[in-house]
Amino acid sequence: MRKLYEKCLSQTQFSVLNFEQIFQLSQKRLKRELKAELIASGYTAQKQKGFLYAAGTLPVLLVAHLDTVHYDPPETICYSADGAVMMSPQGIGGDDRAGVYMILRLIQDLHCHVLFCEAEEIGGHGAKAFVQSGIVPEVNYIVEFDRMGSNDAVYYNCKNEQFEQHICSFGFQTAFGSFSDISILAPKLDLAAVNLSTGYYNAHRVNEFVRLDEVEKLIGRVKTLLQTETGRFSYSDGPLPCTVQMEWSAPQRKRLQALSNEHIVEVNHQAIADGRGYYMDESGRIYLYLDECDRMVHIRDAEAFCIDGSAAVYQPGSAKEYKTIEMEEAMRLLEQERIAG
Repeated sequence: MRKLYEKCLSQTQFSVLNFEQIFQLSQKRLKRELKAELIASGYTAQKQKGFLYAAGTLPVLLVAHLDTVHYDPPETICYSADGAVMMSPQGIGGDDRAGVYMILRLIQDLHCHVLFCEAEEIGGHGAKAFVQSGIVPEVNYIVEFDRMGSNDAVYYNCKNEQFEQHICSFGFQTAFGSFSDISILAPKLDLAAVNLSTGYYNAHRVNEFVRLDEVEKLIGRVKTLLQTETGRFSYSDGPLPCTVQMEWSAPQRKRLQALSNEHIVEVNHQAIADGRGYYMDESGRIYLYLDECDRMVHIRDAEAFCIDGSAAVYQPGSAKEYKTIEMEEAMRLLEQERIAG
């Protein structure tokens, strides 16, 4: 069996960059090399403070960010025996260099519009610079590649139901997150946008890894998505579609441990608060009490850590039983109740 990373190397016939350089270059140098790569691919690239943009002919804007949370780029890249898993002792930075790689692969065949943003990890400063630049891409929608896993589609506050149905028709499943560049880009450009899985796991940690087998499959799926003609999907921050009955379902009951100010809660790898007011079950899932539904709501993509960075440990002796509900169900039912008056 040929190793996956050798397949990536053979298919990465870029003019300037090679496969591993995408993960090993600093943000500044990668931006410079990407500009040269885009020019070599027939684009006219606009390199401005905070971003690198190139207009294409296929009316979809592809987005990834250039920064990672790691202080230095990885010096050593390791692979599993079959080449399917990529990692580094220094942190591989798959968030979001895997997204950069996917875009470069996609534009080998599809001349999409491309936007590489800087400083996403510290507040989306590159995306803010882009929307302030006056550049308005003539596209039908936005796809960002900055999501963990292999099957997620995250829309943030964009509630365009037709767009969500279109994306999910290619096998992606709606998930929830807190922030990415499209949180800024989509409303400002009045375009529907989605953040798709990019094959990385354990983001923001030195044990992060990239599943190259999943990356390859995702590239194929996204190609099919991009080749499907559509009209323009506008941004909508209207109510979520009501797809469930108004009656609250019988609550699940779980034993949850209260967290404290000695814990940090992260959502989608972004630290949002200390642990006060949050709860954790024995599987490490995080909950927050919501008065409106009188239940502990499970917060997807949330994790709890101790101040020293180690994972929070569930203490069964201090846990109590509570009624729980999934965030999706809580949001939809509450919205349905609001509309019903």
